Amino acid sequence: MNADLRLYLVTDPGTQDLDEVVAEAVGGGVTCVQVRDKHATTRALSERARALRTALPAHVAVIVDDDVEAARSADGVHLGADDVAPSIARAALHPDAIIGWSINHLDQLGDDVQMAACDYVAVSPVWATPTKPDATEPFGLSGVRAVADRLAGRMPLVAIGGIDHERAAAVV
Repeated sequence: MNADLRLYLVTDPGTQDLDEVVAEAVGGGVTCVQVRDKHATTRALSERARALRTALPAHVAVIVDDDVEAARSADGVHLGADDVAPSIARAALHPDAIIGWSINHLDQLGDDVQMAACDYVAVSPVWATPTKPDATEPFGLSGVRAVADRLAGRMPLVAIGGIDHERAAAVV
């Protein structure tokens, strides 16, 4: 995987001037943009991902949330525990596609088949977030540490959910 996941932005479809927000975030150091809209069609997600991929510098990865078909217009897909399995996404996408998987429980890290299909995992959520009120119990900082310890550097780890500018440093 060639993606730089150091600063990972998850978009909110309700954001006014989303293109401007993404451009400013990338200007401020964001290295990966996840296109997230739970109510969008595959076509709409594909169009949004394609537009971002065209507008953003090549070093910024564009990832589509949940939709493997829409991910064909981006650099990859981010999957939740209730989405298609990472191994199925890996088989459906091109070999260089970036595949991320949200870890909601530590036992997911023991699924060798799914972990082998991933380029990164995400602790999700770290804290409660209003954009995903049905999320599983938050991991908190101790949960992030537990996942990092279990991964032992085998692959990148990102943290999502309830992270803002005041909490980001603590997660890092």
